[in-house]
Amino acid sequence: MFNRMRNSRDAPDADFVTVDGDDRKLYRFALQYDMDGKSWATEIWAYSSKDAEERVAAMRHTLTMCGQLYGEVDA
Repeated sequence: MFNRMRNSRDAPDADFVTVDGDDRKLYRFALQYDMDGKSWATEIWAYSSKDAEERVAAMRHTLTMCGQLYGEVDA
């Protein structure tokens, strides 16, 4: 059902598209992983499906935990 709904749309909703400093479009992608018998999800921004796959591959090799986040400051 998810694929049918996604394929029937012309483009992602505005909240799922942004632009970088060079005015290139970035799209939001969902990532899923399993841990302790449960499925978890997170998201990344990438320029395309291929770029998202390359980012996931890089994460497999280099991802580390930097620390707990406590807040966010607007730039």
